[in-house]
Amino acid sequence: MRAIRRVPTMTALGILLALAAMLALSSAAPAQTTVDYDTDDDGYIEVGSLAQLNVIQYDLDANGDPTIAGATAYGAAFPNRVTTSSGRMGCPSGTCTGYELTANLDFDENGDGQITAAGDPTYWDSGNGWESIGHDSGGNRYSGDFNGNGHTIDNLFINRATADNQGLFGGTDSTAIIEQVGVINANVTARTFSGILVGSSRGSTIIACYTTGSVTGSGTGVNENNAIGGLAGWTTGTITTSYSTASVSGRQNIGGLLGAQQGSGAVTNSYSTGAVTRSGGTATTIGGLIGGGAGATASYWDTTTSGCTSGGSNGCTGSAGGSGAVGKTTAELQSPTDYTGIYAAWNINLDAVAGGDAPWDFGTSSQYPTLVYHLINDWDNNDNGLIDIYNLAQLHAIREDLNGNGDSTNSAYLEAFPRRDSSASGRMGCPSGACTGYELMADL
Repeated sequence: MRAIRRVPTMTALGILLALAAMLALSSAAPAQTTVDYDTDDDGYIEVGSLAQLNVIQYDLDANGDPTIAGATAYGAAFPNRVTTSSGRMGCPSGTCTGYELTANLDFDENGDGQITAAGDPTYWDSGNGWESIGHDSGGNRYSGDFNGNGHTIDNLFINRATADNQGLFGGTDSTAIIEQVGVINANVTARTFSGILVGSSRGSTIIACYTTGSVTGSGTGVNENNAIGGLAGWTTGTITTSYSTASVSGRQNIGGLLGAQQGSGAVTNSYSTGAVTRSGGTATTIGGLIGGGAGATASYWDTTTSGCTSGGSNGCTGSAGGSGAVGKTTAELQSPTDYTGIYAAWNINLDAVAGGDAPWDFGTSSQYPTLVYHLINDWDNNDNGLIDIYNLAQLHAIREDLNGNGDSTNSAYLEAFPRRDSSASGRMGCPSGACTGYELMADL
């Protein structure tokens, strides 16, 4: 007779332990890694997409702690961020004080050259376009810093004919500093207190910024002061080392650079070239540089391109701003090719470090001055030898640097990684210039 072999059985305890292990394996989720949104530890939250730019409206004091109403949208734009006060957004000790661009941004999302509600709907509000950051509803103004790092924001579109305080920033407060950004190819229509960069600035500081495109003031009422400017609509603050080529039209307090000044507001070392046109009424506060107010220093407007000359048919005969706002012909504005003549005082200190910062490139004698940004970007913020990738343009540019050392002179690569250190000893910010590859810093 065949012997019966006994099969070993598990004890009840063993079965329980095995089941527990299986459940643990099946339900375990990968650990979620928090994201540092201030990789260079300068206290500025890094903005590399339109979604991130858009949600600044929920964090007007720029500390990385959005309003409850905007918390969901803010979290989607900055996923896996640190929310505790001691380490918020990755800022040192959680002390965020502003935002900074890490890439050029373009509102023409589908690249068809048409900025309409149908073509690029993501950030348009029922065809009204961009909802300005800090649009002064109930006194809510942006009060932090915003550093463009020399980047541009392209194709800004605002169509709000019955709204005030419109621009990339609708309203900014006395502690706000807006610097080193170009808002280009903009199309802004608003009632009053509006410009391409800032609508109304209560004591804010604007440094080294420029705008192109058009601004239209739609206000017609007696009490609608229509402060409309190519760069800013109204200010009690300062504008320095900035320019606008935008065309501007409206009824009163209309200026190529600034619609109206008030109080201690001042414009220094700046210029405008866009056409300035009175769209109705009989107001005389139509200026080539500034519509109404005083307080300009070494600043100019182009009498040829603006139409703001004595006897001009557009209602513009000069500029507010006092003796420091001077009309010049195109040839007079373009002919100096250095800090000489009318630009002798333009090499000024912008960064609190002794000495002039040479912020202008005067080009040839047939070109207007343009801004240059001497900051060298660190593209290896964590010093691990890997070049940081924040956007699709940078991902695309890797094909021009297949050995991953950051040594490329291709134009697409230069545009994707602007103001990089190209020297062998410090290339791209990698330790000793020894870059060995690339790493993603955000979802693409």
